[in-house]
Amino acid sequence: MSNSRSLFAQKLRTWRMRHGEHGRITQEGLAEVLGVSPDAIGKYERSVSFIRGDLEHRLTDNLGWPREDILACREDWEARQLQKPQSGYHLLDDALVDQLFEGSWPRAISSVINMVDNELGELPAEFAVDEEVFLPIYDAYRSHWAAIIHNGEFVAKWGMLFLVPEDEALFKAGEFVETNLTADCLHRPILPGTYYGYCTVVVIKPGHEAAGVLMLTAFAHFLENLAERDIFLHGIGTIACSTAGTQICRDLGMRCLGNHSVCPEYEIWDLAGAAITNSLFVRRNPSLREKYSKVFQQ
Repeated sequence: MSNSRSLFAQKLRTWRMRHGEHGRITQEGLAEVLGVSPDAIGKYERSVSFIRGDLEHRLTDNLGWPREDILACREDWEARQLQKPQSGYHLLDDALVDQLFEGSWPRAISSVINMVDNELGELPAEFAVDEEVFLPIYDAYRSHWAAIIHNGEFVAKWGMLFLVPEDEALFKAGEFVETNLTADCLHRPILPGTYYGYCTVVVIKPGHEAAGVLMLTAFAHFLENLAERDIFLHGIGTIACSTAGTQICRDLGMRCLGNHSVCPEYEIWDLAGAAITNSLFVRRNPSLREKYSKVFQQ
C-alpha cells in the first residue's frame, strides 16, 4: 500500500485530467482553484502530503466532491501513515511470518490465538478460544482475517468466516456455537453471489487504539477484493460477550437479534446487506459503496 498512490492523489489527478478549458487543467490552474501553491498540488499528486483539514471544505465548495469521498480520502491517508515504518504498526504478511516465525504460518496463527485468548479472558466452554478449532480454520482461510503487530507482538485482530445456511439460521436463532466450527463446514467464497459473514473476534489491546484505523483499512480491502469477484456479504453477524463488544456493535449500526440460548448474557448482533451499504466499512470506498448499493437496492 505504501508504494501505491494515495486515494486522494488518485482522485485529485483524475479530477484535474477531466476538467478545464481543454479537457484538463494544469497543476497551476488547480492550485488557483483550491487556493494553494502549485508545489502543494504536486505533493498531493505524489502522495507526499494531504490537504490541510481547514482547507478540506474547498474540495466540496470548489471541486464539487461529496463529503463521503473526502472522508474516504482522509481515512485512507491516515491508514497509510500508520503503515509507515515509524508508526510501528504492521499487518501480518508473508514477510513478517518469515522474519518472526521462521516462515511458519501455523506458528504465527498460534501466537495470534494466544493473544486473543489472553485479552478475552475466561469464556464459557462453548466460546473458548480453542487453538484446535481455530488454528486449522485460520490457516485454511488466511485472507479472512488480519492481525497487527507492534514491536514484534500482536496487538489487534479481526476475523470473518462465511457460514453455510444451516449455521446462519442457528446463529440468528441464538443457538450457534463456535466450538462446532471446522474448516470443512464453512463457505469458501469462490463463485459470485452473496454470503453471510460471521465475525469471530475484534480485539485491540489497550494502549494500541491507533491500530484501529489499520484494522478498518484491512477489512475494507477484504471487502474490495471480494467485490472484484462479484462476491458480497448479505449480512454480518457477531456475538457480543462484553459491554465493550455491545458498544462496538451499536457504533457500527448493527441490530440486536436477542440473547444467546447457551449464554443468555451474550447478545446476537446482525448487520444486513442493505445496511452494509451505508456502513463505516463501505463508505471508505465510493466504488465499493456503489457496488453494494446496486446489489442491495433499498
